[in-house]
Parts: sequence; structure tokens; C-alpha cells
Amino acid sequence: MEKIYDVLIFGAGVVGSCIASDLARSGYSVCLVDKASDVSTGASKANSGLVHAGFDAKPGTLKAKLNVEGNKMYPSVCKRLGLPLRKLGAVVIGNNKNTVNELYARGLENGVKNLFVLSRDELLKILPNITENVTCGLLAKDAYVVCPYLLTICLAEEAILNGATVLLEFDANKIRKNNGVFEISDGKTTVFAKKVINSAGAGVNQIAKLLGTETYDIQFKRGEYFVLEQSEAHIAPVTVFPLPEKGSKGILITRTLDQNILVGPTSYESDDSTKTTRDGLNLVAEKSGLLLSNVNLRKSIRQFSGVRTICGDDFVIEQSKIDSNILTLAGICSPGLSSAPAISKYAIEKMGLKFNPTVKNKQIEPYFLFKNLKNAEKEQLLAKDHTYGELVCKCENITKGDILFALNRPLKICSVDGIKRRVRAGMGRCQGGFCSLPVAEIIAKARKVSIEKVLKENKNSNLFVYQIRGGENNGNL
Repeated sequence: MEKIYDVLIFGAGVVGSCIASDLARSGYSVCLVDKASDVSTGASKANSGLVHAGFDAKPGTLKAKLNVEGNKMYPSVCKRLGLPLRKLGAVVIGNNKNTVNELYARGLENGVKNLFVLSRDELLKILPNITENVTCGLLAKDAYVVCPYLLTICLAEEAILNGATVLLEFDANKIRKNNGVFEISDGKTTVFAKKVINSAGAGVNQIAKLLGTETYDIQFKRGEYFVLEQSEAHIAPVTVFPLPEKGSKGILITRTLDQNILVGPTSYESDDSTKTTRDGLNLVAEKSGLLLSNVNLRKSIRQFSGVRTICGDDFVIEQSKIDSNILTLAGICSPGLSSAPAISKYAIEKMGLKFNPTVKNKQIEPYFLFKNLKNAEKEQLLAKDHTYGELVCKCENITKGDILFALNRPLKICSVDGIKRRVRAGMGRCQGGFCSLPVAEIIAKARKVSIEKVLKENKNSNLFVYQIRGGENNGNL
């Protein structure tokens, strides 16, 4: 008899993974599927990592409600997962006092606390390098930064630990309903479930068509970023926003948990590819220079982009009118990350299920890096495991032990980028130029596969085609 899950979730981004964890811990049987080779390979990996305070969203919308609720939930979520969360604070700066006052009033209406309207002199005490055109601003003290991809990874691992199944490289191509049970297949595996949550992000309409439910008017918007090296961390003691533009919070400057600086993103209609463009990056350079006078883009170590999925002016979280056992989440753009814990609760209750994530409470082992341990802790760990003494990534001081720790987690990955997102090997100045090969070799040995099977990120992104000598193809293409 095939197992029938209570709920199947499409999309292993931060929202899908959060729902999976909350449902599993509430006592439901859950299957989380994604067509990628890892969780957090879409919009959840390519964003600013900000937990917004909630003053920007239009009052009365789901964005406003769930952002403010999600912000309040983050400290307990990160504490449970053993993840760092920094209350960095955020300022919106510009030269239009009326707009600043409007944002302040909107924030109060949304229920945001610790908001302060600041003069130029007050801003200079926080940001000495604001440009001459900046005359006023709004400070939100309760804004955080988090690592969005590690958060997603930990939520998915927590789901697994509490009984959920996570199926990666599951690209559904057929769905039918038989005697009240959904049968979802990718041509190789069939999964059975009583209810379905479609949180597939950019692929939401493809899944909707397979389910035979409503599709949505989806728009893609690309956001391009510069990543600056850690030596530039001093330029942004708080997250810096411009006054918002229509449809965008504008190009910001923020410090990540790991002390890099992010500058971006752009916001323009696009396809769903994550390429960067010269025009887009030039716009980031121009706009960031209007905020702070000391943004040195020559210190950039990487440029990247993410694609936001827009569906009107608000989040869409609704049961299908065709089949009430299907829930669709569409247009979960900013402040989607900020809202994720609250979106999860809202979606679960919208499905008529009980949100009670205390029925099961197995906790994951927190991620750590050897370099961050105290000397006594390092000595103790080295005595047990010498691999922590083998340096692999010199830019970030990541050891073989760190990499093996990531490989032995509940999610079994086989990609260099998967390791990069978990323990930062390849995140430094050379961006993996020196450590990609040794990382791939460690993965291959740990997974007991040839190095040709190791991926950069997703299916068909193999780093190596064949070995000239000694490989499984014996030098033949």
C-alpha cells in the first residue's frame, strides 16, 4: 500500500520549507517536492536577506499584516533553528519630508513600533557619509538581517527530522485525482496526497495547469546586485533605503550576516532568467551613489540577480474554487522572506488544518564553522576529527571538516553551490577559483560517486564532463 501524505507542497523555497516544517511539527505527514537539486535555489537564495519592519506595505493588505507578524516571529524561529539573526535596523533616506511622514504614518497604522523620523543631523550620527541631497529619513529599529538560504535549508532539514519527506529533482509532469487522492508523478516516482499546496514561485502556473486549477497573471521582475568584499562592511552600520519608487523599495545598501555589503537590486520586467546586464548594474552604481558617498564598487567580488514573481499588488494565498483541497500561493515577492513564518501559519489555517507546531519537536543540530569556535573548542574538536585541521577554502577559512559536516546533514546534496550556501566555501574573494575542485573531490568521495557526477548547482550543471585518465568514460565523450 502506497503511503498517502496529508499534504504535498510544491516549491522548496523559504515559504514552502517553512510550511513543511510547521506541518510536520504539527503532526501531519508531509512531502515537499522541488524540481531543483537543492532547496533554496530560486528567489529564496537571491535576495537581500532582510526582515523588514513592515512600514512600507499598504495598510490592510496581506503584505502589511503578514510582514509585521512575521517580523515578530523571527527571533523565536531563528533561536529554535540555531541561526544568527542580527537586528541591524534600517533607514529610508531622501529629501522629501512629506513622503517620510507618510511612511511613518503608514508604519504606525500597520502596527510597527520603534519608528523615528530623523533630520539630516540625526542621520549623520548614524551614517556620516550620506550625500548632500539627503535631508531627512525614517529609522526602523526592528529590522533584521538573516541568511535567507541557510534559513531555508534549516527549515527543510527540520521538516525531515520531524517526519517529512523532501524529494528533489522531482519535476512533476502528471497529476490526477483518484478517489479523493492526488497522484503526482514525475515519470519516475509517484507521490500520493490528500491536499496540495502550490508554492512553486515562478513555476506556480505550470503546477496550476497540471492540477487543473486557476492560473494567475504573473509578472517577472529582475533584481541585480553587487556583492562587496568584507572590508567594506563599515559603510552600512544599518540597512539604507532610498524613498520608495512605484513597485519597488528601490536600490538599497545593506550588510549581510557575514559582513559583505549588498548593493541593489534593480527592478524591471524580465523573463525568468537570472542573468545580469550592463545597464542594470550601471543603474545600481548610479542610484547607490545618490545615497552614500563612499560606495566603492571596485571592491565588488560578485554580481548576481534574482527574479521576483509579481501577482498584482498583494500576496495571493487562496484555496482553489475548483478544488478546496488545493491552496495556491502566488506573487510572494518582497516582503515574502520577512513574512514567511506568518505566511506559513496563515496558509495552514486557510487549508482548515491545525497550526500546532509543538506536537513534534525534534530540533536540528545548529550549523557552525570551525573558524568561529573558541580556541579550547577547536582543540577539542581537532582531537576528535583531524579533518577540521585541513583548510580547503582559504578566502573564508573553511575546513574539510566544515564541508563534511554539511554533507552529513538530513538533506543529501551533491553540488558545490550547495556546500557554498551551507558553509561558505567559495563565498570569498576568489569566488571558488581555488577551492571548487577540492570541494568537488570531497563531495564525490563522501557520496561515493565519480567527480563527473558532482554538480555546480542543479541537474545538468556537472562541473566535469569526463576525465582524460582514470575516469568512468576513459577519455571518451
